[in-house]
Amino acid sequence: MSPTRLLKNRFLVAGLLVFFHLILISYQIPLGSRQTLLEKILFSLFSPVQKAAVGGYRLIASGWNNLRYLSQVQKENQELAREIFFLRQANQLLQEKLKLGLSQSELEANLKLIAGSVVPARTIGFDTSNYYRSIIINRGTADGLGRNLPVCDKYGHLIGRTAEPLGAHEARVVLITSEESGVAVISSADRMMGILSGDGQGRCLVKYVMASSPAGIEGDEVQTSGFDRIYPPGLKVGRIIQVSTREGIFKKIVIQPYFNIRDLKLVAVLKNSEMILR
Repeated sequence: MSPTRLLKNRFLVAGLLVFFHLILISYQIPLGSRQTLLEKILFSLFSPVQKAAVGGYRLIASGWNNLRYLSQVQKENQELAREIFFLRQANQLLQEKLKLGLSQSELEANLKLIAGSVVPARTIGFDTSNYYRSIIINRGTADGLGRNLPVCDKYGHLIGRTAEPLGAHEARVVLITSEESGVAVISSADRMMGILSGDGQGRCLVKYVMASSPAGIEGDEVQTSGFDRIYPPGLKVGRIIQVSTREGIFKKIVIQPYFNIRDLKLVAVLKNSEMILR
C-alpha cells in the first residue's frame, strides 16, 4: 500500500474516532435542562414523524367517534320515525271515533286497540306489468297477516288490501288504483256513497252514482264508509277531481288518491280491522 493512501486511511479513522467522541461528549452535556444535545438532535429528526403518526391516530379516532355518533343518531331517527308512524296511524283512525262523541275511557281503549292492530311493513317489490296494480311487502302469515287486511301509507291514507299469494314473510297488496280493487266509500260534504275502483293508471273511479243524483262535488274528500266490512270507516282515500255525466245512468267521478306510488317505502297493515270497525 502506498504511503499516501495509508496516510488517508489514518486521517479517516482519526476523523471517525473524533466524531464518535464528540457524540459521546454531547450526550453528557445538558442544555439548561435534562435534555442532552443528542436527544435534541434526535428529537428534531423524528418529531415530524411523531406528529404525523399522532395526527393520523387522532384523525382515525375522530372518524371512528363520528361514525359511532352517526350510527347512534341514525338509530334514534329510526325509532322516532317509527313512533311518528304509529302516531299518524292512531290519529287517522281515531278522528272518525271522535266524531261519535266517545268518552275518554272509550277513546283510550280504542287507542290501545289500534296500537296493537298496526303492523309496519316495508315494500320490497312492485307489479312489473303495472306499478299501480300491486306491491309486495315483507310481512306475511308469520306476522299474523291474512287476506283482505287494509293497508295504509305512513300518513294513514288507504293504499289497498292484502291478497293472495301470501307467504310466511311476504304478502301481496292490491292497490286501490288497480282494476281489481273495490272499496265502499263516502264523500265528506254531501255524503255521496259508491264503490271505488282503480283505473290502472294511478287514479280511481267512484261507480254506481246515479246520473240524476246531485251528489258529487269536485274538490270534496272521499273516505272509507266501512259498509264493505273490509276497511274501517274514516280512512282517507283521495279527492274528487272530476264529475261528469256520461251516456247511461251513472256519473263518471274521478278520484285522485292521496297516496304517492313513489313514497310507499313504509306502510301499515291493519291486522285487526274488524275490531276497529266496532
